Order: sequence, then C-alpha cells, then structure tokens
Amino acid sequence: MKKNIIFFIIFSFAKGIVFLVPLFLADLLTKNDFGILEYALAGVGMLLNAIVNFGVPGAYPYFILKKKNTEIKEGFSLHPLWLSLYFIINQIIYFTTNFYDIGIYMAINISFIVANQLFYSVQLKSNEKIHKAVFLDAGLYILLGFFVLGFFLDNLSLTIKNISLGIFLYGLLYILVAFVNFIKVKKDKIFSKYKKIVRFSFHLLISSVFLFSLTVSGRVLAKHFFGYEEAGIYGFYYRLAAIIVMIYQVASIRYFKELYTIDLKKLDNYFSLFFIFIFTFSLTAYLISPYVVPYFSQYYVDTIKENNILFFIIFSQMTMWIGTALNSSIIDREGLAKKSNMYFLGLFIISIPTIFILKPIITLEIMSFVIYSLFFITNMIQYFTLYRKKIIFKKASLVLTCIYSISCIIMLLL
Repeated sequence: MKKNIIFFIIFSFAKGIVFLVPLFLADLLTKNDFGILEYALAGVGMLLNAIVNFGVPGAYPYFILKKKNTEIKEGFSLHPLWLSLYFIINQIIYFTTNFYDIGIYMAINISFIVANQLFYSVQLKSNEKIHKAVFLDAGLYILLGFFVLGFFLDNLSLTIKNISLGIFLYGLLYILVAFVNFIKVKKDKIFSKYKKIVRFSFHLLISSVFLFSLTVSGRVLAKHFFGYEEAGIYGFYYRLAAIIVMIYQVASIRYFKELYTIDLKKLDNYFSLFFIFIFTFSLTAYLISPYVVPYFSQYYVDTIKENNILFFIIFSQMTMWIGTALNSSIIDREGLAKKSNMYFLGLFIISIPTIFILKPIITLEIMSFVIYSLFFITNMIQYFTLYRKKIIFKKASLVLTCIYSISCIIMLLL
C-alpha cells in the first residue's frame, strides 16, 4: 500500500508537469512560436523518434522478460551510440547549411532526447524501477518547466531560440551517458548481439512508426494544410484531452511487467472494463472543462468557441489511442508485429490518398474525425491479428466498437 501511494505521488508530480507546462507555454509564447514548439515536440519529433529508435526499446521486454535471454543485454548498449551519431549529424547540417529551419532542427533534437528517454525508461520499467522511469519519461517537460519558472521569476526571456538552446544542452547530457555506459559494459560479441536485437526489432519499428505517425498526424497535417497557428490549436486541445492518457500511464507503468506475463483471457476482461471507464471519464472531463479550464488558460477562452467539436473528437480519440497502445504490448508479446504490419501498410496506403482527396473541404474537425476513425480501424486490425493466432479479445473489441458508435452519434448532436 505504501509503495502504491509513493508511486502515485511521484507520478502525479511528474505527469502534472507534462500536462501543465505546455498549457502555460501556450499563453506565454506567441501563437506562431507555440505552433513551432508543438510541431517539433509532439509532431515531427515524435515521428522521427519512432524511426531512429529502430523499435529497439520494444525488444528489451521481449528478450529479457518473455524470453529470459539476459545474455543479450550488452547488445543494447550500442543503441545510444547510434542515437548520439544521429544527434551530432543534425548539429553539423543545421549550423553549416540552410537545409532546414529551426522547427525541423528542434524536432530532430527532440526526437533524439525522446528516443533516449524511451530506451532507458523501458529498461527501468522492465526491472521494476518505476519511480525513476516516471521522472525520466517527463525529462523534456521538466526542462521546459524550468523555462516557465524562469520567465515568472523575471530571469529568463522565453523565446523559441532559448528553448532550442536548452534542448540542445539537454541532448549533450545523453551523449555523455551513452559513452560512459558503453565504456562500463562487457564487449563480448556485442555487435552480433545488437544485430540480433535490431533484426527482431525491425518489425516493431514498422508498427511503431505507423502508430506514431497516426498519433502525430494531427499536428503535422494541421501545419501542412493550415499553418503553425492551427497546429498549435490542435496540439493545445490534444494536450488538454491527454489528461485521460495519464490514467492509462499509471496502469501501464505500474503493471508493465504483468502485460507480458498475465493470462490473455484476464487481459480481455481488464481491457474492456478499462475502456468503459476511460470513455466515461473522457465524457465527464469534456463536460466540466468549460467550468474549470478558463481559470488557468486564456488560450482556451480565446479558441474554444470555434473548436468545441474538435475538442470532443480529440477527447474521444484518447480511448482509441489507449486501445492501440495496450494492444501493441500484446502484439509484441506474442511476436505478431510482422503479421500486423501487412495490414497497417494497407491502411496507410488507403489513408494518405483519402486525406488529400478531402483537401478541398478539409477542416480541423474533418481531419480529426478521419484520424479518430483510423485509430478505431487500427484497434480492429490488432484484434484481427490476434484472432488469426486464436487469441480472442471479444469483450475489448466489442466495447471499442460501441464507444466509436456512441461518440459518432454525439458528434452529430453537437
């Protein structure tokens, strides 16, 4: 009991920073600068993180928890060196050429930091060091929190260039950690072990890139079709709705190991009940937000009237996002990533032309609804992949179908 209370306090503090800091920044930065930050932080940066990480973080619990292959551990120490090279190349290109602007430069630096956070966090969770993992996951937002604090203390000018510099310096810390850890580790067959890890994680890479693409597509497409300001609006409401995701994170961090070991029939029951709770909580939060959020966000007051339907769609999307995240753990646990990738590829091929066919009539609401629908389809693909191996999540799939149908009816009534 005491352990759970300590975890809840630490989690609330860390995730509170993750939730609140971007909302403060929305008010403190110009709308354009906030759009650039959102585009880099939770848009392109997250997508690039999925690509450069090669799916390696997902391979750790598979080899260590499911396969009990502890001899391969040393191979993982090569991964941060590759990430460091990626970071260094970005500095060379940005400071010696005019190839891309500060938005892309920041996105690449952020992707390097998030890739490292995820890589080390998964290892901490697998070894049940969840308190450290929670703080590590929030590292980038803790850094941004210091910028907000510095602004209120009148000691810091809050500009996108200053934030970019802070992110760069934070990235240097991970390079130092990478080299120190590599020096300490045993080098016995380290390259062949890393090769084995990457060979397995390649299929995780494809699925994770698809899911990250789906997650960040709202910000990226909003910037593409409308501009940085609209990307900021989408990102702001996404972050407000993401308070729901914190409930999922409590469960997934606290019971990370159990996702790879517990009976699958029990998981079906747990997932279905969890989805019902999450969607109910989402509806409640959406309904009470007009009475709470205006007290701490002028940005919300200025934009909610035109974006009320968008806010509801994003709130509904959170349940589907959580579904894909939980299902991905089961797909990885059962070694089915390769099979699900074929279906994801088909969905990707269909969805990209669909978005651009809708371009003449596209609005933030239509774009968000398409993304929401793609999340629902992704869940069904995951359950179908499991079904092909005679793993049936009947209750969970039925609950998500009902939630999608109910939310569509509510959208029509708004």
